[in-house]
Amino acid sequence: MHYTSSNEAPKSYHLPAGDYSVTIVEASETVSRSTGADMIKLTLDAEAPDGSTAKLFDYLVASPSSAWKIDAFRRALGHEVVQGEPVELAAEDLIGRTLRARLKVEEFNGRSNNKVEAWLAPLAACGHVSTSTPQAACGHVTTSVPAAAAAKKEDVANEPF
Repeated sequence: MHYTSSNEAPKSYHLPAGDYSVTIVEASETVSRSTGADMIKLTLDAEAPDGSTAKLFDYLVASPSSAWKIDAFRRALGHEVVQGEPVELAAEDLIGRTLRARLKVEEFNGRSNNKVEAWLAPLAACGHVSTSTPQAACGHVTTSVPAAAAAKKEDVANEPF
């Protein structure tokens, strides 16, 4: 192998904290190493308004302590979530789907990385959030799910599993 060396510093591949559209580019079913529960590992591409992107990962663990996170993810997909309803999620059905997520920036081994802080409700055509009352003049909802409520158990569902 031949190549030309470069003294450039590694590029930063994270976006500033905020709300972004994310596309699921890979999804695989596996098992959590820490709990033994079924898990879907998501590889996501987040896109900033200027067109820059960042790759990040999220993990959906089928454990009682992480059900809230899977529910939020399903709401972001536009699914109706019914308490107590058994649900089957297939990783291959998620690939190519675009959702909204609130991203945060975390430091790990000296590098900044994005993590999903909360999955957000889909936007209606007018741009308003489409989850619950109160309604705007266009008939759509103007309030979003508080990030603190959606992310309150984030530490429990983080990798490594």
